[in-house]
Amino acid sequence: MILISAVPLLANAEGTAHSISTSVVREFISTINENNKNKTKQYISDNYYRRFLEAFPLDNHLNHTFHLHDQNGGLGIESISRIDDKRGFIRWSALVKSERTEAWSEFIVWFSADKPEKIAGIQMRPASLSGIPDVSKNISQGKLKKELKSYLKRAAKKNVFSGTVLLAKGDRVIFTGAAGLADKRFDVPNNTKTKFNLASMSKMFTAVAIMRLVEVGKLHLDDQLNKFIDESWLSPEISQKIQIKHLLSHTSGLGSFLNNTYEASAKDSFRDLDDYKILIKDETLKFEPGAAYSYSNTGMFLLGLVIENVSGEDYFDYIRKHIYMPAGMANSGSFDMDQPTSNLATGYYFRDGWKNNRFLLSVKGGPAGGGYSTAEDLYKFTLALINNRLLGKKFTEQLFVINSELNAVNYGYGFRVFGEKNHRIVGHDGAFDGISTNLDVFLDQGYIAIVLSNYSQGAPPFVQKMRLLIAQATNEK
Repeated sequence: MILISAVPLLANAEGTAHSISTSVVREFISTINENNKNKTKQYISDNYYRRFLEAFPLDNHLNHTFHLHDQNGGLGIESISRIDDKRGFIRWSALVKSERTEAWSEFIVWFSADKPEKIAGIQMRPASLSGIPDVSKNISQGKLKKELKSYLKRAAKKNVFSGTVLLAKGDRVIFTGAAGLADKRFDVPNNTKTKFNLASMSKMFTAVAIMRLVEVGKLHLDDQLNKFIDESWLSPEISQKIQIKHLLSHTSGLGSFLNNTYEASAKDSFRDLDDYKILIKDETLKFEPGAAYSYSNTGMFLLGLVIENVSGEDYFDYIRKHIYMPAGMANSGSFDMDQPTSNLATGYYFRDGWKNNRFLLSVKGGPAGGGYSTAEDLYKFTLALINNRLLGKKFTEQLFVINSELNAVNYGYGFRVFGEKNHRIVGHDGAFDGISTNLDVFLDQGYIAIVLSNYSQGAPPFVQKMRLLIAQATNEK
């Protein structure tokens, strides 16, 4: 939960703000650790700023703290520090470590300047690697492998992680492992060849397919969307404003087709791309295309229609023929889930007990997400991509560049982009109830890290662990 409104900074607030004690932040974290409903309710009532308190029902505030406890167990405080005073708020940061997941996180706690003893907003985010203490720089790749194997065992024992992981450097696999169950009902264990739902990671395949059509001259990044879809999908007033590059970079202004209509619909009614028209046809723009960044499932889905229009092929056939097959991805695809598929993981989320996600997912994935793959296949895809076997070097590199003219944020064309010069990470994540996945490609260091989990929030702690170990690794085997 974060703050939803600001208040003016009062003339005498500066002195008052400096008197805020770290005890308020400590008490908040202690309340999460204690996980007592009555005490938590009283703490929220006594310590939350009125505007923040009234912005959400009390049950939402309570459930937020209980969810943090369920996810992390106890939180150990490493440090508390004041960040800044901006726009009527005083921000404090608490670096904490989860007892359950071993992940480092940063709590950002807002205090209103006119009530500096009252919490006006809360945000929890992964800690930056530079802020994590006691980071060694002398881990050999052999030690790195042992650390990952040990962490996989601990995470599985605590029921934090279920899935597969793979770490490689170039064409050499350093570690691959599996833990947990692919099917809880029949006690079927995950293995290193289990197929997992990728959620939004599938967007990478759509983006590569689009860039291939650009490379062969059948499509241009500046082409307007209305060249490829008719008014039954979007009104011409909208589609003529949107260019292909806007869809690739999430700067189109479109939203998500995973809306109320989708939630109320039978999920087996969404199989072919045309089936999604009812979910998209009434969309409007949040902003003018290219003016801002806003993650859009609808935008990436529409690129699937572009692929069909330009290539004359079915989207799924095109991806299989031009991406899966050249990369050697024999165990990947957008499978029809009402048909048997071997060695496939069922997704699980915890909400008053474990539940599977079968009734939450469309019967078949599409251009915006929902395909299945294995850690081994994603490794093959990555090698094929970065070695320019799917696209030429110029077009591959274009996927990994943030277009500042489009106001994109940490996103190139179908790929997330992080890091700084000589320390770039590209890839994509995926998240849904019972799905948590991530691909990190360390372009400069040469590492490839893959995490596939059939638990909600299963991947992030492992992703952080791998990034931290890679930051400490030497070239020594």
